Amino acid sequence: MRSIYLVARRDYLGYVQAWGFWLGLMLTPILMAVGIMAPSWAAASQPTRYYTVIESGTAFADALRAELDEDRIDRARLLLDPTGALNDTPSEKVEAFDAAIDSGASVQEALDAAGGAQVQLPQADFISVPPPADTEEAIRPYLLGDKTVETPTGPQPLFAAVFVPEGSGEIEYWSENVTSDTLLRQVRSAERSLTEKRVFEAAGVSPGILRQAAEQSRTVAERRARPASSDSGSAVTLADRAPYYASIIMAFMLWFLIFSVVNYLLMGTIEERSNKIFDSLLTSVKLPHMLAGKLLAVLAVALTLMGVWAMGAVIMANSFGSMMDPSLREGVFSVAGAVLRPELLAPAILSFVLGYLMYGAVFLALGSLCDTIQEAQTLMTPLIVLLMVPLFMITVAISDAESPILSIMSWIPFFTPFLLILRIPTGLPFLEIAGLLILMIVASLTVLWLASRVYRAGAVHGAGVGDVGKWFGKIIPGKKKEPS
Repeated sequence: MRSIYLVARRDYLGYVQAWGFWLGLMLTPILMAVGIMAPSWAAASQPTRYYTVIESGTAFADALRAELDEDRIDRARLLLDPTGALNDTPSEKVEAFDAAIDSGASVQEALDAAGGAQVQLPQADFISVPPPADTEEAIRPYLLGDKTVETPTGPQPLFAAVFVPEGSGEIEYWSENVTSDTLLRQVRSAERSLTEKRVFEAAGVSPGILRQAAEQSRTVAERRARPASSDSGSAVTLADRAPYYASIIMAFMLWFLIFSVVNYLLMGTIEERSNKIFDSLLTSVKLPHMLAGKLLAVLAVALTLMGVWAMGAVIMANSFGSMMDPSLREGVFSVAGAVLRPELLAPAILSFVLGYLMYGAVFLALGSLCDTIQEAQTLMTPLIVLLMVPLFMITVAISDAESPILSIMSWIPFFTPFLLILRIPTGLPFLEIAGLLILMIVASLTVLWLASRVYRAGAVHGAGVGDVGKWFGKIIPGKKKEPS
């Protein structure tokens, strides 16, 4: 045991004492947060663009403005009540906001009437301006930037011009920006709305009949037969959905950690093989002890990562929890509480350890066969593809955690660690959980045995990729030895 400890301590300190380890440790959550928030920041940083509608009257311009306001209305609802938006259960703030919109208030006025949001509503993406010209040739310089229109922010070029002819002629959308189709989609939506209105009026039906039908429709209450997770009876609440959200987060973190740390085993083993460090280590440490010590060292690195990130999350929650919207704070703490439930946490920990041992042993064995990183890259490609499959399955679980494909693929040992976590909140029977855990244990022991054989061949006897291929060929039943 002492030799295992010494190998593990040597490798662990070698990893954590490197400045790159701590830089990656700090940058990873920051970069992930930036990646999540980037679309919102990009939308918020987008400058306001100006368009004009050339038509006889204002019917199309009004319809287009209404379509553009719908996007801002949805954003405002989300800012007022994020949890209610997720559960489709509007709060009093959202109801007050909707009442103000129905009375003719602007989006910002309705937001203020509802008490305002803690986060400021982004500025409008598109604003209408009066037509500076009424022909295509005359409007062209404004679209090209040779001429500008007067706006609240000063002279600006036109982003787009919409020509709406009388009768049944074709509507023309003019813009030099051919990559952004947001306004174009709203123009098409506005035309559909006006067409519906004309059809209803021609049929002698009030255009507001659909709205009246929507207002008179009965609400659909979501309930469950299982005992509820809160005091709200059988009604489905965020507390009931929290385990599903928690399982998705945990499965992704497990995937991310394994994907991150197994490379340490591969690269470290390649370096030791190329520098002939194996020979020195094997004079004082038995091969199984060295293998176990290296696996424990990188496992400790993974636990260090999780520990630091967990402490950082707790500090952030305590520091900024009071600044969060109450409904959003309730959602965050509900999901955090679900993570700590023993029925989810215990299988998740076992899945992480067993999954790490499987993938870690494979990468360790591959590293013992390679003298250069170039050699390793050719072997890593199929393993990286294999590791990407559970990531795709996480996206399936987001829409349907009880999908049959998840049930089937969870019995493939290399995917079991990730998919078991995703399936537990669906009420998985204990016997099936036990069966999947036993499968992972058997698979892990088998992979460790095979990896130790490969590791011995590479570390002790200097075998390469081709030599191990021949060795596997010998153990295949019916495989004949090639004549020398």
